[in-house]
Amino acid sequence: MTTTNEVTLSFEIFPPKNDTAADTLGRTLAELAPVPASFLSVTSGASGSAARATAEQALAYGDALGGVPPRPHLTCVQASRGEMEELVGACLDVGIDRFVAIRGDAPPDQPVYTPRPDGFAYADDMTRALKAWGARDVAVGAYPEVHPDAADPAHCLDVLERKVDAGADRILTQYCFDTDQVLRWADAVRDAGIELPIGIGVMPVHNYAQIKRFSDRCGAGVPRWLTEALGDLEPGSSLAMERAADIAAEQCRKLVRNGLTHLHLYTLNRSALTLAILRRLEAGPEACRWAA
Repeated sequence: MTTTNEVTLSFEIFPPKNDTAADTLGRTLAELAPVPASFLSVTSGASGSAARATAEQALAYGDALGGVPPRPHLTCVQASRGEMEELVGACLDVGIDRFVAIRGDAPPDQPVYTPRPDGFAYADDMTRALKAWGARDVAVGAYPEVHPDAADPAHCLDVLERKVDAGADRILTQYCFDTDQVLRWADAVRDAGIELPIGIGVMPVHNYAQIKRFSDRCGAGVPRWLTEALGDLEPGSSLAMERAADIAAEQCRKLVRNGLTHLHLYTLNRSALTLAILRRLEAGPEACRWAA
């Protein structure tokens, strides 16, 4: 007998840096528009005098995805409190009231993260301010694996609890290729009494070497089996794409089977691999359908 699992999807993009990249993103959003996503998260570093333009651009991205609510990323490292309040105000003025609040990585010239004196120290501080400024929904980050700056999993859980206490409405995780680790982490979160909705970050591997470098910087593990499956394949080849789609789809199925039904897909501003994953999830005895 065929069973159908209802899954909530969200997508993540980053602002393009040139006209060619902007054209690629435009095509990606158009191709993903038929999929009923719950929101579109937009990584961002702009603020201050560019606040209005940043807000309007995020709104345009959501419109291009079929009117999906955009959710700009706000980081503690990107702006002063005053600049951040200006950016949030500009977003609220154009109807954006959902955000992602994260600490952010230390700048390249900082060997260790140091809070900027005119800004927010950590994401819980920012979350509290966002809610006071009128944000309707604030998502906060979490690491199924130990954050590079954390002492241990207990420290990570304590940080998450502080963000929840500050008013967070939902959790979005860093990607993690070890699905069993994600499930253990989710059990620990629930055991701690945190009942917020959780979106699990899923990273399709477009280019193994790039993902390996990025994972090394952000503290995400790269299992040996992933290296064996993708490490020797030509990026973008049909075999690499097929295998990467199979790997991501299987992770998604396992997450859904275990009750983690909000999948947050990192698109990397490209649609082909994301759509290949979704087609796989729509097929077979564990078929998923997308919640509106």
